[in-house]
Amino acid sequence: MATKMFLFPVPAGNTEALKATFVEMAGSREGQCVANRGVMGVTREYVCLQHTPTGDVVVAYLEGDDPDKAGERMMASDSEYARWIASTVMPLLGHDSNESFPSTEVLADWRA
Repeated sequence: MATKMFLFPVPAGNTEALKATFVEMAGSREGQCVANRGVMGVTREYVCLQHTPTGDVVVAYLEGDDPDKAGERMMASDSEYARWIASTVMPLLGHDSNESFPSTEVLADWRA
């Protein structure tokens, strides 16, 4: 199973609105969110909000068949959920939905 981690700085003032979108994802949009993970080819998603002295960041961990392509697959689906993510969630992260997710460089991947 392939994995991918992303880190998104949260622009100042957006933390509470971003937290509210995750409440919506787990609530009224849960069915859409689950279906979207299927479109993305994601079998596990783990997202944390990390508070740091220089501001908040979102740390997201994905597992799936090709997590590097997950964002592209979602946006290509043009689903109502993908449009909602593009218009509501991504701006709260200061990220343009037309941009690919940031690249990552793995420094360690240890397992017992």
